[in-house]
Amino acid sequence: MKRIVLIVAALAALVNAASAAPVLCASASASYYVATYNSLANACQVGDKLFYNFNYSGTAIGAGLIGVDGSLVNVVGDSSNPNEPGLIFSSNAWTLTSTNVDHGILDLDSSIAFTVQTIDNSARITDASLDFTGAFSVSGVAGADIAERVSPNGTPPALSFHVDSTGPVSTTVFFANPVSLVTVSKDLVVIIPANAIGSATITSFREGFSENAPEPVGTVLIGSGLLVMGLFRRRLCK
Repeated sequence: MKRIVLIVAALAALVNAASAAPVLCASASASYYVATYNSLANACQVGDKLFYNFNYSGTAIGAGLIGVDGSLVNVVGDSSNPNEPGLIFSSNAWTLTSTNVDHGILDLDSSIAFTVQTIDNSARITDASLDFTGAFSVSGVAGADIAERVSPNGTPPALSFHVDSTGPVSTTVFFANPVSLVTVSKDLVVIIPANAIGSATITSFREGFSENAPEPVGTVLIGSGLLVMGLFRRRLCK
């Protein structure tokens, strides 16, 4: 009987661990992410990945332009591809339009950074992807670009890649070896050169990381529960 009590206690500990899992990455502003998911202890979860250490800033070049504030950018966890959980960033403020040739350079630049880590700290992240297919538009003389740097295990040198309105619009960088943690920083830019007519808009982009999920906690609990029931029944039959 003592053995059964110990097994039941272990199951209770597993249940408590499962109930204390991080919150799912909410649909909220970038400002909220910076203030709320600011450490591993306060990370949010998508799939088997934790996201934290968010930073955001917006700057602008050009008369009358103001950098896009974090309150105008929405972030949400996306698990639509179970093999590549990630985040979607979106805003209606990443847009520029020029209808005359009497102006200097026009530029909106947003810098975004965060850390992603496997929930059990095991080395299962093998790549990072970036995609803004169908989520940008450019006309005339203008450009839209997202440049990214990722550091496997958070150590240099960082790997650099980008998506651009002239192509590619989606890309993936692969790591030499699977890792448990990646630090990410990116610069989003919409730009119109001086004295040019055109428009540039980025409405959203997706950041994804490969998934190699461990056995779900629920499956482990069910299997362990069946084991306890079997042991208990066996003890009663003796």
